[in-house]
Amino acid sequence: MSFPESFGKLFQNFGDLVKLTKDEGFRKFLSNPKVQSLMNDPEFKCAVQEKNVFKLMANREFSELLQDPEVRSALEGMRAKFEKKQ
Repeated sequence: MSFPESFGKLFQNFGDLVKLTKDEGFRKFLSNPKVQSLMNDPEFKCAVQEKNVFKLMANREFSELLQDPEVRSALEGMRAKFEKKQ
């Protein structure tokens, strides 16, 4: 499974996302200035609300964010923790 596919799978279920909010790594991820900037993007917000992985991946800022080694590492760590809990 590719990284974008695994990322999309991670965030498909809103209930699972709520569980992640209790994770320190996730809170650190959300406090990243690049992530904060993206969270203020109306098109990104719309894609998240629609749970539209294709629109998310088409968002240039989001795609660039996923290439950031620090952000990618944080996401992989969260995914690993989440998968262990299931």
